Amino acid sequence: MRTRLQQFLQAENMSPSRFADLLGIQRSGMSHILSGRNKPGFDFIEKMLLAYPSLNAEWLITGKGKMYKEVKAASLFSPEELPESAPESDQNEDISYKNDSSGEYYERSSEVSHKLVKVLLFYSDNTFTEYSPGDLPL
Repeated sequence: MRTRLQQFLQAENMSPSRFADLLGIQRSGMSHILSGRNKPGFDFIEKMLLAYPSLNAEWLITGKGKMYKEVKAASLFSPEELPESAPESDQNEDISYKNDSSGEYYERSSEVSHKLVKVLLFYSDNTFTEYSPGDLPL
C-alpha cells in the first residue's frame, strides 16, 4: 500500500507534509507510513477516502482496479435511469434547469429543488476538469 500511496501523492502533485496537514494527521506519522516503518490504520484510510471521494478504495487497499473511480457520464443523462418516482409523462418539463439573475443554476422539479454547485469531468488519463455554474456554457 505504501507504493500506491506514493503513486497517489504523485498523481495529485502533493507533498507528504501537505497531505498530512490536509488529513489532519501528524507529519511524522505520514513519514513513517511512506518509509514502511508503520502500516496505515483504518483511521488513516478512512480520512483519505473521505477527503478524496473519487479515489478507488479497492485500488488503495488491494491494488486491484484503477486509482480513481470511473464515472458513467451516460447514466447522468439517460432517461431509462431516472428514479422510479419520476412521472412518466412530461419528464423533460419536470427535470429542467434555469439560470436566475445571479448566474446560478437550479434543478426544477415538482418535489425538490437542488442548487448546482459544480460539475467534474474525469478523463481516462486520471485527470479532471472542474466547472462552477458560472463557467458552464449553457
